[in-house]
Amino acid sequence: MSDTTARSRAPSPAQAVSRARALLSGGRRAEAGALLRQVLYRESGHREARRLLAGLGPDARPRPRLGAEDRAIRQAVTEAVHAGQWRRVAELAAPLLGRQPLLGDMANALALALRHQSRPNEALRVLDHAIRCDPALPDSYVNTAMILRHTLQFDAALQAALAGFDVAPDLPAVRMALGHAHFDLEQVAEAETHLRRAAELDPANPLAHDALCRALALLNRLDDLDTALAEAETRCPGDRFLTIHRAGLLARRGDPEAALALLDGVDLDGLAPETRATAAATRARALDALGRYDDAFAAFAEMNARQARVSLTAGGDNPFPAQIEARLAGIGDLPRGGWAPEPDDGWTPVFLVGFPRSGTTLLDTLLRSHGACAVTEERPFVDRSLGRGIRPGQEAADLSALAPEARAARRAAYRALYEADLDAPLGGRRAVDRLPFNMLQAAVIARHFPGARFILALRHPCDCVLSCFMQSFASNPANDTFLDLATAAQSYDRAFTLWEACRERLGLDVVEVRYESVIDDVQAALTPVLERVGLDWHEGMRDHRATARNRKVIRTASHDQVTRALYRSAENRWRHYRKHMDPVLPVLAPWADRYGYEI
Repeated sequence: MSDTTARSRAPSPAQAVSRARALLSGGRRAEAGALLRQVLYRESGHREARRLLAGLGPDARPRPRLGAEDRAIRQAVTEAVHAGQWRRVAELAAPLLGRQPLLGDMANALALALRHQSRPNEALRVLDHAIRCDPALPDSYVNTAMILRHTLQFDAALQAALAGFDVAPDLPAVRMALGHAHFDLEQVAEAETHLRRAAELDPANPLAHDALCRALALLNRLDDLDTALAEAETRCPGDRFLTIHRAGLLARRGDPEAALALLDGVDLDGLAPETRATAAATRARALDALGRYDDAFAAFAEMNARQARVSLTAGGDNPFPAQIEARLAGIGDLPRGGWAPEPDDGWTPVFLVGFPRSGTTLLDTLLRSHGACAVTEERPFVDRSLGRGIRPGQEAADLSALAPEARAARRAAYRALYEADLDAPLGGRRAVDRLPFNMLQAAVIARHFPGARFILALRHPCDCVLSCFMQSFASNPANDTFLDLATAAQSYDRAFTLWEACRERLGLDVVEVRYESVIDDVQAALTPVLERVGLDWHEGMRDHRATARNRKVIRTASHDQVTRALYRSAENRWRHYRKHMDPVLPVLAPWADRYGYEI
């Protein structure tokens, strides 16, 4: 009998689920569980089967038989996960999973190891295997949602979290995953509901309270944060992690002395690297506010050292610098003057680019204050549509080989992603795509939108690099270069080398705007930008704080800054750290000179 014939005779998912219900009615739970797992192996998204399986308790899970050696390896993997020894996890878990494919916990361990090796796509494939083989294990959905969030696939992350909710609705980790996923999609009410429920389900677990506190901090709801912290401190008295949160709130409310006093009483020994990094970051910002710059720099360096231990590029080569160099090597193969104009499908977006911490969040908020602008915030639309399949080392060849029909299809995919992210239809508004490091994708953008305009956000190179070093960014290959001042400066140099090479070679249409000029006179700084993109000055742009307050979520590191009045304290901040900046000045000085800044 052929495989095709066998498949044609297999029961449909609906028939199999009906049969499983009949088995359950007869008390044959183990057989029902096996049948439902077969359905979910073929169709992992079958919600009815997943929910029915989850109700079977122990009978929902497969029961692989392990010998003594495999049991010992399984325990060793578990211990390596707890110790953060990700290379050892991968070395042990992969062969064990090959012999015992039904071990969902080992698949999750391997996926986490792959994530920590900057291999998220492989991690997601392993988790898909875990979900198909052990669909009642909630960890697989939680970890899938986490990796999808970190790769900015927010809609998919929500679907993974909802699947976990089907399996274990009262598991705090599932509720936290749902809360984070809703938050990323700016569904604040739903996010808060799930995060509060996580804290209710496990009130003695400070991590459950932490998730809610972090969300409230990002929303700049400091009074609500104070209340949530007070509740958490009642439930978890003396918890060191919550004390660190309290110190952060004191610092944000303008009491750095009290924040430092609180931190001085915290014993950090034994805390996770991420927690110690948070404590160091809070200490550093308090010291900076007090003008104790040498101590602040040491604290920022400690923050980064702690983060480096758990970063996605820890223990391996960071691919980000090599990708820039590969693009640079092919600049001469790009067509001088760019590609010929072509139909723009009725729209051409404006791309707001620049090095991180150069003021793009402020510009985003100002442009949102203009009724004729629609702005999206740091979404990888270019990567997922226009840049799909374009190899950094073969960029010119890959782009030139794209047929008109392929380019049109990619533009359509890009527009679908862009418009799906907006709160309302684009209509006649000017589309602005803000993602700082789209400056590295200038050739990809120019190939698909030959008439595209770029707004280049500039800030003093030393302030920009120092600010990157001072931020606690989510780990990814680009952000991980900011964990050291020297590699941060090198990233700035190579990113702008690539940008300027593309700008000259392709004749990009660029308007520059300096952060310092915006702080000095918003209208004078932005009027040339607006004119270049075909807009007039709008008086609503004078009150960017109202726009910032009306935004549900600001995801960037500037979330607590753009709600304040324009201020000059960040201008020339690097001079307070001059002696620490001296080693990188030779790298940054040429760029300061090029863009009209003094050192």
